[in-house]
Amino acid sequence: MWRLRRPSGTELLRWRCRVSPRDVCCKLHSRALKKSRWYITLLAHSAHKIAISFMLIHKQKLTLWFSHLPQEERQFGGYFSPETMHVQPLILEHHPDEDRGLSPFKEKTSIATRPSLTVEQLFDANNNGNKARGLNVLVYGAVGTGKSTVVRKLVLDWCAGSVFSQFKLVLPFSCEDLSHLSKPTSLRDLVGRKYMHLRRTPYLSGDYDKAKDVLFIFNGMEKMKLDFRIGSTELCSDPNEALSSGAVVVNLLRKYLLPEASILVTTRLSAVDMVPKKYINRYVQICGFNDPDRQRSYFTSRLLQQNEGKPGKAAETLIEMLYLNLQRESQLATACFLPSYCWLTCATLHLLHFTDTKSPIRTLTGIYTSFMRLNFGGEVITVDGNVSSQEQQNSLMLYVVRTVGKLAFDGVTNKRSSFSAEELEQWVGGKTKTDEELQQLAVFRTDVLDFFLVSRDYHGMDPESDGKHYVFTVPAMQEYLAALYVVLGENKSVLEKLTKEVSEALGQASEDITSLLSILSKIIPFRIFAVFNLLKLFPKLFERVSSHSKGRIANTMAAEMFRSEDSFNEDVLDQVEQSLLGVHGPQPQEETYTRAFELYPIFMGGLLHYGNRRMLDQLGCSIKSQTVSQITRALRKHLIKESQKKQPPEELMDLLVLLYEFQNPRLTAEVLQSIKTINLSTVRMTPHKCFVLSMVLSCTSSSFHLNELNLSSCHITPELLEMLWPAFRHTSNLNLQFNSLGPESCILLRDLLLEPNCTIKSIQLCDNYLTDTGISHLLEALSGNHSLRRLYLMHTGLGDQSAHLLAERLGQHNMLQELNVAYNNIGDSAALTLVDACREHPSIHTVHLYLNQLTDVGKQSLYVRGGPRVKEGRRVKVLASVTEGSDISEDWHPILSVIGKNSLSWDRGRVREQLQVFLKDLEWGRKQHPSFWKKMHFRRVESVVRQMLRLLEKSSDTGTGTGIK
Repeated sequence: MWRLRRPSGTELLRWRCRVSPRDVCCKLHSRALKKSRWYITLLAHSAHKIAISFMLIHKQKLTLWFSHLPQEERQFGGYFSPETMHVQPLILEHHPDEDRGLSPFKEKTSIATRPSLTVEQLFDANNNGNKARGLNVLVYGAVGTGKSTVVRKLVLDWCAGSVFSQFKLVLPFSCEDLSHLSKPTSLRDLVGRKYMHLRRTPYLSGDYDKAKDVLFIFNGMEKMKLDFRIGSTELCSDPNEALSSGAVVVNLLRKYLLPEASILVTTRLSAVDMVPKKYINRYVQICGFNDPDRQRSYFTSRLLQQNEGKPGKAAETLIEMLYLNLQRESQLATACFLPSYCWLTCATLHLLHFTDTKSPIRTLTGIYTSFMRLNFGGEVITVDGNVSSQEQQNSLMLYVVRTVGKLAFDGVTNKRSSFSAEELEQWVGGKTKTDEELQQLAVFRTDVLDFFLVSRDYHGMDPESDGKHYVFTVPAMQEYLAALYVVLGENKSVLEKLTKEVSEALGQASEDITSLLSILSKIIPFRIFAVFNLLKLFPKLFERVSSHSKGRIANTMAAEMFRSEDSFNEDVLDQVEQSLLGVHGPQPQEETYTRAFELYPIFMGGLLHYGNRRMLDQLGCSIKSQTVSQITRALRKHLIKESQKKQPPEELMDLLVLLYEFQNPRLTAEVLQSIKTINLSTVRMTPHKCFVLSMVLSCTSSSFHLNELNLSSCHITPELLEMLWPAFRHTSNLNLQFNSLGPESCILLRDLLLEPNCTIKSIQLCDNYLTDTGISHLLEALSGNHSLRRLYLMHTGLGDQSAHLLAERLGQHNMLQELNVAYNNIGDSAALTLVDACREHPSIHTVHLYLNQLTDVGKQSLYVRGGPRVKEGRRVKVLASVTEGSDISEDWHPILSVIGKNSLSWDRGRVREQLQVFLKDLEWGRKQHPSFWKKMHFRRVESVVRQMLRLLEKSSDTGTGTGIK
């Protein structure tokens, strides 16, 4: 059956041409052409709009992906972003054949003569001799120089439209992800699999020259196996043909597949030769931060982002100290050639100085473990992209531990931080035998070894050295790797290694033999084969030897933790800070070549924490829970035994840091039960140390209380006082004298004393400028507190106003026994009012008023007022001078002892004036007594005062202290 249809426009035009004159036909034909051109233009415009929308979607997704911060960055409080913290490393055009790459640790002059490049210049059209083909640029650099960071910034800048405007499509790929693809796939499917919105993009169709607007980025080429031999990887120009991921990359670099596209490849130095030179148009090296100005820019971009983005004075001071240390060409300056070590420096300083109560729990061990994961996360050591079947044994991090970690352990054991070339050869690859091991060692030496060790010339400085030696890039890295080497059980004795091998072999054989004997026992008496049951003893023997090994690890931790020769060193956190900021002030004339390794046992404890073990497991370094349990049980005994001994403040701080790094609340509580006093006097407290002290004491039960928490002379500020609040709840005697507390600190102390469960019996606030305002806040707690017995307010800036207020408020607290307001600005009238109030108080027995603005008449009146009351017979002891009338005060020795201990920190002119007044009173009193023995007693006290005056004068020139026994 015929179907009637509407004639097409072309047929209608032809019909009209046959029946119409020529001029009419031409008009109709031109009109139809105009309509068809308009339709084609409309289609092209619509397609352009669709392409633009897909590009916008692509840029938005790339921005989201590449702006995502890893967990290692989020731990700093979310202040950082790629836009605010990126500093461009030095980029040079340099062929690897010239020098196999400029090491980031070589002399600055070797790289200063080369012109640097910007990212925008990588694909400069002037370097492309064949305009029809895209450029292939290979970017290489050592571990930690910033290759991945440059790629991230490049992609984000392209999305923002600031670089590479000649490319309409940028396609970044991770070579590590591509290496895990097992099924063959085409280029278009490969792109569509990662970028679903680009499945139908015309730029990858291969038609015309649309691919000239495309830039492929392959990051980390050393993690792929690329074979450019024709027999191994066939040629392919069809973007729809399924190939292995390696074959797709090879054909793109060959320019058989989308030859118009440009390609950017990043790799380490060992894999540069993986791509034949004829396929690379340009070699570019990333050299890191080669000068202190780049390093300072990096530190500024990070450390000034504290306090919710507002620059702080503390951060500015840190940056200045860092910059001074970098300008000295110190070991830190060498390490910071690598941006990775700049990250480690900032992370460590952030931990030490910017920890607050809102921060997540972070440890120094965790920072170093995160640092390893950032640089070696999940990597296995490969040769030309080939990965061994036993990936656990070929884990790159485990290889580092077994080579560099072994070297670090030998240095810590022998107290050495520098190593000769012969020692380096001995410990790093000295026992390699097979070709595969030699190839792995070559890759490791090329890519990784310089990341951990740098050469230093000690010739002429150390008489025992003969030229170049090698040191760890960061001193603490030696202790971290040594600790990891021990905790992983790599320092096994010969007996342990032999027992393990025999146990595994015979343990497996015993299972087969037992099965066989169970069958034969049906025919032959089983007693004949009883001797074979001995095979079952070997696994148990190995377990016993292994358990002994874990106990030995605990012994090592305890022995290194409480070394007597390290007792007078600064605490370990101060040592870490000094390694970063340097030692400011007078330098020692002779440099010492031996150093303490006090971080070593602390790292060992920190590595046993579950969070660090989980990260290490991702790096191929597994620490079993059973191992942790065995070490913990053995360590508990040692720590409890040592904690019962009196430790110097710095050593006690190190113990608290160890317990904090361990992150084991049960172990911490058991160790603290044996500690009755925490004396951290003269330890310079930082935000992190305050956080450590509070967190450690928070592990104990609410019923646990220290006899004393001594935080005198610890540089505590009102901000640090707030961080220490949880620790104050676990003490009976709180010593906060000689700090930097102000009036606002008294508000927090008032709230502390008003807590229902407050157990503080004594609080010492001497030598803090509290003023009358602060004391008024503090005294508000007297009405609601029932625990306070002794209140020490010596040298706190009190005046008559505070003395009168004290006299008014004392009646609200019936438990107070001793009040010290010495060395203030209290006059006669206020002092008499205060003493009268103390006489009316039911429990106060001692008042300290010496070194105030008291006259001789006032002192005599205070002595009379302090006499026993008629009704009760209770006497209030008033300490106002070394004399009481014409007699020597029975409390002269405590008064002079306090003055002698604190004379250097007090106003020396005022102290000298008061001592001269004491001397005048003693001379007058001596003349009033005819008794020879009384005169001798006066002369004895006079000699002590004269001695203090002489020492005070001498200390003005020599800086020595004063004091009496």
